[in-house]
Amino acid sequence: MPTSGFFQVSCPNDHLVRVPAGLAEEELVCPQCSERFVAHAADSLEAGEDRVERAARQWLWVAVATVVLLIVAGVGAFLAGMLS
Repeated sequence: MPTSGFFQVSCPNDHLVRVPAGLAEEELVCPQCSERFVAHAADSLEAGEDRVERAARQWLWVAVATVVLLIVAGVGAFLAGMLS
């Protein structure tokens, strides 16, 4: 959850609602459509952005590790060919 004290969630009718952090996990009413819903902080836009950033970093590490492994394997194969 962000440090600003607010997070954003969508109501069941996809209206974006800015929610104070103190009302997380509480039942709210959408100011646009009057639909009742529970504001789950885990479903917030900010939480989704954090998940995307974390996944991107994980894929970057996988890509870097793969490149390093391929370089080491290539150097090993080259050296093995030179010694034969």
